[in-house]
Amino acid sequence: MLSKQEEASMAFHPQTDRAHLTVIWCDRCSRAVNTNDERDHFHAEQCGGCRKFKRVDTDWGWCRNHESVYCGRLMFEHDTCSQWLEGTWA
Repeated sequence: MLSKQEEASMAFHPQTDRAHLTVIWCDRCSRAVNTNDERDHFHAEQCGGCRKFKRVDTDWGWCRNHESVYCGRLMFEHDTCSQWLEGTWA
């Protein structure tokens, strides 16, 4: 789990960072936003529905799953990983 100090140091500015973060996300995941070639599990096992996802706005949140390689990273709600844990879509 991230400390309050670590979370505070990861300032997120939705108005200025959203477009840049979306480009980084698509690049990191090798995903094109204009295709429908994603695997089926990507639709069910998304970060937004993981119980270890701490939302910071309507699209983005912190991964707090210590078993995930993405722990401590800002994640797009529609991303996924192999350590996804069923939760409630918030």
